[in-house]
Amino acid sequence: MFGLFKKKERELPPFNELKNSGIKDVYFVRLARWDWLNQDMIHVVDNNAPRMITMDPWPQLIYLEADGQKTVSEFVYDMASKYGKKQPIPEELDSTIIQMINSLINDKLIELSTESRKLPYYIDLPQSKQDLNKANKLMIEDGFIKE
Repeated sequence: MFGLFKKKERELPPFNELKNSGIKDVYFVRLARWDWLNQDMIHVVDNNAPRMITMDPWPQLIYLEADGQKTVSEFVYDMASKYGKKQPIPEELDSTIIQMINSLINDKLIELSTESRKLPYYIDLPQSKQDLNKANKLMIEDGFIKE
């Protein structure tokens, strides 16, 4: 009778790709400035070319979560916890996330770090929330902008 209201443990997929991944225990960190394009979509300022980038929802979510404070494993398990009771966790969730992280790394929009890091405010906050003069000065000092 007392087990009637006991919460059933959520069953997770094996996440074999994550378990075998060399990046599972590293942090992922944003590298580029960004801002909101509208209430659902961001644009990222490419540090390597004169362009602005928009993303599909999954890569955008990964980019915004690349705060240097969570590992790839922590992120995968956090995303798995977002699925509801009636919505099964996709078996390939880990491989999809790892693939998107690698794509963002190849685009030089995020990088991996063996230690957690605090983002500089001009990368942490959207551009519309910053004092741009201060941000540009700090970017020059940090070597993001070459004079």
